[in-house]
Amino acid sequence: MESQDVEDHGDWLGFGLPHAGTTIPVRISREAMEEYFGAVQEPESLKKAYARDAEMIQARAADLVVPGVSYTADNPLVLNMEDF
Repeated sequence: MESQDVEDHGDWLGFGLPHAGTTIPVRISREAMEEYFGAVQEPESLKKAYARDAEMIQARAADLVVPGVSYTADNPLVLNMEDF
C-alpha cells in the first residue's frame, strides 16, 4: 500500500484495499484507530498508526468484504470499533 493512497479525514482514515483485481475504498474510524492501533490526537497520527499496522488492518478489511457489494467512494467498506 502506497502512503499516497492513505488519506486522513480527521474522524476517519481512508485507504484503498486491493481485492479481486480492483481496489475497494475503505474507511476506518478514528475511534478504532485510537483504540486498537495507537493513533493519538495529533497531525498525521492516523497515517502513522496505519503505516505500523497496515497488514493487519487490510487483512481485517478483506475479511469483511461482502461478495456482490459494489464498493465506491460514496459507498466504501467501513470499519468501526466493533469490527476488531
